[in-house]
Amino acid sequence: MKLWSLPSFLLILISASPISFIVVAQESTNQENANQESNSQEAAAQEKTGEQSETTPNDGASAAANIEPPVSLIEQFTSDIERSVSQELVTPMLAGTENFLTITQPDNHQSDKGVAILLPEWSQPATDARAINFLRQHLPTEGWTTITIQPLLKPEGYPSLAGRQALADEENQKIFDAYQTELTTIMTSVMEKAAEYPGIFLVVAQGNNAAMLADLYSEDKVDKPNAFVTLSAHLLTPQDNKNLADIIADSDIPTLDIILKRDNLWVEHFAETRLRNAKRALKPYYRQREFTNFRAGYYPSEALAKEIKGWLTTIGW
Repeated sequence: MKLWSLPSFLLILISASPISFIVVAQESTNQENANQESNSQEAAAQEKTGEQSETTPNDGASAAANIEPPVSLIEQFTSDIERSVSQELVTPMLAGTENFLTITQPDNHQSDKGVAILLPEWSQPATDARAINFLRQHLPTEGWTTITIQPLLKPEGYPSLAGRQALADEENQKIFDAYQTELTTIMTSVMEKAAEYPGIFLVVAQGNNAAMLADLYSEDKVDKPNAFVTLSAHLLTPQDNKNLADIIADSDIPTLDIILKRDNLWVEHFAETRLRNAKRALKPYYRQREFTNFRAGYYPSEALAKEIKGWLTTIGW
């Protein structure tokens, strides 16, 4: 084996070292330049991002700003009615300067008995399935033209939460006055429309609207019907329900007061008071009937129609 001599080894090392140093140095310089360029690009990107965040909102805030407010409940009801009911039956009407919707179902009987005006509970659709929608479709088979009203929304702030009873009563009365003013204009327009048809006027109203109408009739603010059917009539305070019992007892309108076995708590508590007051007042054309129901707030359809027909017959209609 041949060994390298020391001079030869040193000669090779010396001749090779500058080239290696140059290569290593060049690679180090290139890497440093690349790192500087990368850092410069990152800094520029961060600066640009910062400028954008100062001048434009973030995506979440922008999306939230573009969300449209929800459609009002009345507009939802109106839209549903226009889609589910034949357009030839839907009639927009004017109450003062405000529009409201009605559904007019002509009678299809050989004899005309009159017009049945149907008013659901406030904040309910005109096609309310608990009772009104069935009557809207059924009464025309017995000779009634039905005009179903899309009711107003429940008035805000009722019942009052004021601590003192006197103040609560005052606030409730203000709310009543404002609501009844709107309801008066609606009922006046509908009664004028009903006058175009032959026969008598029957009004069927539900819940708080039934109680509101009873009060309007007692004050002669709205033309009285020939017969009045209330479905679970009530209001939302003890004093208002006591007043309702007195109003019904003093009324000269023949009234069929229909309640349910499983009903609103206000109805369950004050229905007996209405019956007792009517008997004391010797009101001849007042009748109270209770139906057994399996779903809270829902009336047995056939029994309801039969009861209304039988009662109208007994009072001469």
